[in-house]
Amino acid sequence: MEINLRNAVQADVQQIAKIHVSSWKAAFDGLMPDNYINGYTLSSRIEEWQKTICTNAEKVVVAECGEVVVGFMSYRIHPENSETIELSKLYLCPSVYGQRLGSRFMNHLEEESQAQGMKAIHLYVLDTNETAIQFYSKHGFQFSDGCMSEEFEGTTIIDLLMTKRV
Repeated sequence: MEINLRNAVQADVQQIAKIHVSSWKAAFDGLMPDNYINGYTLSSRIEEWQKTICTNAEKVVVAECGEVVVGFMSYRIHPENSETIELSKLYLCPSVYGQRLGSRFMNHLEEESQAQGMKAIHLYVLDTNETAIQFYSKHGFQFSDGCMSEEFEGTTIIDLLMTKRV
């Protein structure tokens, strides 16, 4: 089946939110506390994506197979560095795992970054998410100085900065 990438519209919000919740649970199961993972509900994600798309807070690109959204990514120009794109989210339906859709999203992001004259792309990845770290490393990202951490019910959740020069 053919999968096309396009800019998201408000009509995509429900499908984006469903993918976000289900992929979030699949990707982080066992890597973060269950209560943290389950705190991200469908209703909260619908509200998040309605606002994001409505305000253009981030550019949201969806992958569509027929009329069905099967993945999405969102990114923005870094608020403190106008020559850097920040990848916020990249999530896929498990039904399309292994079809190189994540790579298509990364290629799209790199092309978009080059077209805008950006010098780098950066993202934060959970320090224990080896699958994501391997994926981003395969696409030319390297660890940089920087991390974010959050305490949740006695667990420290750490996201590490990865950067790619474009």
